Parts: sequence; C-alpha cells; structure tokens
Amino acid sequence: MKTSTSRKVIKVILSLFLAFFCLFTADRVLASDYDHYNPIEKDASSTGFETLQHLNKDVCGWISLDGTKVDYPLLQSQDNVKYLDRNAFGDYTVSGSIFLDYRFNPNFTDFNTIIYGHSMASGAMFGEIQKFADQDFFEKHRYGSIYYNGRERGLEIFGILEVDAYDTEIYRTLSSNDEEHQAYYQYLLSKAKYKRDVSLTSTDKIVLLSTCFLNITNGRHILLAKITDAPVKASQDKSGEAVGTRYFDQGIPTHWIYILAFLLLIIVVLLLVVIILIMRRDRNTKEQKK
Repeated sequence: MKTSTSRKVIKVILSLFLAFFCLFTADRVLASDYDHYNPIEKDASSTGFETLQHLNKDVCGWISLDGTKVDYPLLQSQDNVKYLDRNAFGDYTVSGSIFLDYRFNPNFTDFNTIIYGHSMASGAMFGEIQKFADQDFFEKHRYGSIYYNGRERGLEIFGILEVDAYDTEIYRTLSSNDEEHQAYYQYLLSKAKYKRDVSLTSTDKIVLLSTCFLNITNGRHILLAKITDAPVKASQDKSGEAVGTRYFDQGIPTHWIYILAFLLLIIVVLLLVVIILIMRRDRNTKEQKK
C-alpha cells in the first residue's frame, strides 16, 4: 500500500513540475528576446535585422505599438499555418510569430494588409491588443511604427474591432478600385467598438492586426491602423503621456524564469530521492519481518 502511495506522490510531483514549467515558459516570449535584431531606433551601422533576415528569408519587417509589448519581427510564408507555432528562427514555440497573411504584398502596396498574432496569456505577441478594447487605453495610445523595405514608417491607430473570425467582408483582399477601398473602410468603421477620425487618400494604406478574442466563440480583436510616412516621436497625447517610446516589459526576465525552473527541478529530484529511500527502507523492513 505504501509503495503504491509513494508512486502516486511521485507522479503528482512530476505533474506539478511539468505544469509549472509549461505555464511559465511555453508562452513566455518577450520583445527583448529579439532586441538585438530590432532595426528601429538602431545605429545606422547595426546589421542585426539583416542578420535575422539571413537566418530566415521569411522575415520581412518589424512592428511596434507604443505602450504595449508588441515589438516583434514580421514574417510571411506561403500559407497562414507555418508561423502559428514557429518563431522567427524557425523553431517550434507555442506562441508562434507575428506574420502577414500570405495573400498580401510584403511591401505593403495593397490598400489593406492583414497581420496575425496569438493572444498569449503573458501579454506576449498580440496579447495586449485586447487593451485597446478599453476606451481609456484606446484614447491614450494612438501610435506605433512599422519597418519594411529598409525604412521605418508610422502607424496611426484609428479603431478596435470585436468581430467573428469568419467575417469574409473583413478577411479578404481587395482590387485596386478606390470605391471598393472606401466601402471596405466604412465597413470596418461600422464594426468598430471604438474609433477615431483619420484622413485617408487614394494612396494611403491600412493594416489590420488580428488576434483571438476569447470572450466569444470564434471571436477576434482587430486593431486598425493607417501607415504614415514617419512615426510619431517624443510627442504628447491628450493625457500628457509621452508617445513614440518603447514599452519595457515589467514581468520577470526570461533568464530568471529558467533559473527558477532549474531550482524547482533540483527540489523535485531531491524529493524523489527521499521518496525512493523511504520506499527502500520500507521494503527492507518488510523483508526483515519475514
């Protein structure tokens, strides 16, 4: 009986350790993990981004949203599946990557470009886009930046949507017809939870940042932004808070997560050793009684 109980205890301890490790490491992807490769606000001599592109030809740009953890490379493959569970280095990861819909031009020449990313519990990837569904946050955070074709451009946020993943009026490509562009733009605004006025000319382009919205079945949050010629730098929003500044993650740094996991592993091993010794002692006691 004691042997059976001890085995159950061992299984419970191992299960708890594995659950902890998965919880704190599987979706733990910080923008700082890619910081060396970030082309935005880097010295002109920096070749980090080019190095990343050399490592993975699918890397096509970079995106950052002020006041959030969104600060990641952009990727694009021949389908919308590959980067659901692969990082920018091509390695498997639960959090995946931020990637462009394969149907759109990576040079952002289309009127609309759809970009996908997981909504991670840690806030990584597009996990903080849900913050824009709060009106106060939406009003105070208006800008971001996007890098492609060797140059940084601005993002002017103008709407947040809560929609169905199967809304084919949104998740589609468009022709070069200006009237179709305007109709599409008006449809987006009609679906917006919060929105603000932006001027759109026939040459302007917009991006749709799409991620899961778990409050409804097949729900999606979509953040709408217009691509501008240059990012907003060190200006002030209505609340007086600085914008155009990068967000620094306030969570536990990645290396401490792994150190903590390693220490827990040592504790688990020690507990297992103690349990095994107790089991042997009990077995020897039984044999002596016989």
